[in-house]
Amino acid sequence: MIHRKTVILIIVAAAVLISGILLLTLLPESGTETDTDVQTETQPDIAGTGNLIRASHLDVDSVIMMPADGRSYTLKVDRTETEYLKFEIIAEDAVFPGMQPVMYTIFTQATTLFNLTKITENANNEQLSLYGFDTPVLTWRVNFTDGSSDEFALGLRLATGNGHYIRSTADNDVYILDNSAVQILFTDVDYIYDIYFFPFPEGWNDFEVWEFIDHLILERPGEETIEIRRRSFDEWADLPIGASRYDIIQPFSGEGNEQVIRNILMEPIINVIPERIIETGVRDPAIYGLDDPVRLIASMEDWEGTLLIGNQSAEFRGRYIMIEGYDAVLLDPHGNYGFLEMNPSQIRSQMTWIHYIDEVSSIVFELDGVRRTLDIGHPTANGEEPLNGLLDGVEIGESNTRRLYAAAMSIPSSGGSDAAIPGGEPVYRMTMNFVRGGSQSLAFYSLNDSEFLMVLDGESLENFTTRLQIQLHLLNQFDLLDAGEDLPMK
Repeated sequence: MIHRKTVILIIVAAAVLISGILLLTLLPESGTETDTDVQTETQPDIAGTGNLIRASHLDVDSVIMMPADGRSYTLKVDRTETEYLKFEIIAEDAVFPGMQPVMYTIFTQATTLFNLTKITENANNEQLSLYGFDTPVLTWRVNFTDGSSDEFALGLRLATGNGHYIRSTADNDVYILDNSAVQILFTDVDYIYDIYFFPFPEGWNDFEVWEFIDHLILERPGEETIEIRRRSFDEWADLPIGASRYDIIQPFSGEGNEQVIRNILMEPIINVIPERIIETGVRDPAIYGLDDPVRLIASMEDWEGTLLIGNQSAEFRGRYIMIEGYDAVLLDPHGNYGFLEMNPSQIRSQMTWIHYIDEVSSIVFELDGVRRTLDIGHPTANGEEPLNGLLDGVEIGESNTRRLYAAAMSIPSSGGSDAAIPGGEPVYRMTMNFVRGGSQSLAFYSLNDSEFLMVLDGESLENFTTRLQIQLHLLNQFDLLDAGEDLPMK
């Protein structure tokens, strides 16, 4: 049987070839050039070949890259992962996700300096200066798992030929490292960051995320907090047909509009695609409007993630954002942030209000001057008597009772409205009386000949419905029952 470490090494060996090609494709062509070449009339004699280091992730804990003209960073082996080789990228004391194939390629090159062309052995100080080691263009340190470390330096680019001078800082032997390897080592830290992400738990894909975010909070400075909870499957199954999976907790209690919640509120988290890193180690978040940001918080199971949303950029197309836990300002040019101006009423379900029928003892309907009453008789404890209903004292049976109840609950909103509650009495009203006591009333006030403002217990829902919807979903049901017909199943 092949040992698991052997399998990992085989996979890694294949990955490095692919990732090396990927990295060379991503890097700018000018990335490995230095400003000064070695100025000598003749090159030193070749002194054979030699090795500086040949190590693997089994021997090495981390590699610290220290370019002379650029930001230093650390590639650290993630030893919490046992099945796959993974790294963390640490820059300016901040841990940030990075592209694993690119990090592996850099790590492998930094720890594999093998069979190099040797220029000279035991070079003197004048020679070392000539090769550019007084001020190396790149230095890196390899930290081993046993606590020891080795350090290497790149000197100047050859005046003629292919490569840079390289040495171990522990001795004065000088070698040549070819340009393809140098190009990998010169990778700028910004090319390694994996900014096409939101840090969901590993293994979750986009489709699963839609289904498993169970708590969402939108906090906007100066605005009411919007808080939404996803109902469990069992809880959802016990609600009337057509009920939403989402329950609004703040700024009011009600049914959540599934389409709005998923396609508008969740969209920035599910599909955040930043274009660039603007700044790491952020010194003044106020520059980006991130000192008092909008906060979009999503959670599922034992995980929570927060997107911080700042200003629209004046310099670039897009909006400044941060992901809590990562000290970097990102630019997102593609995100739909229209929800920042959202009226909370827009997250309400198409259904006006939801209560399970077992909670309700009766509904009193006031329909343009006509009063109708539905009394709901609930099953007895021993199950001998089924649910039944009396409409104005006349028994209508279980099916008609449930269907009339569902119709009353499903009058849809036709849009938002910031109109004040009109004076006078509502044209239509439904009052639900609960089995445990108390009641709730939904009233429809006329805004014009065809539109009605929806008002729940004296407070506007900030949306309206139409006369046609009231006719289709409610008034027609009474006409059918009065004619002795059964209500159709919706």
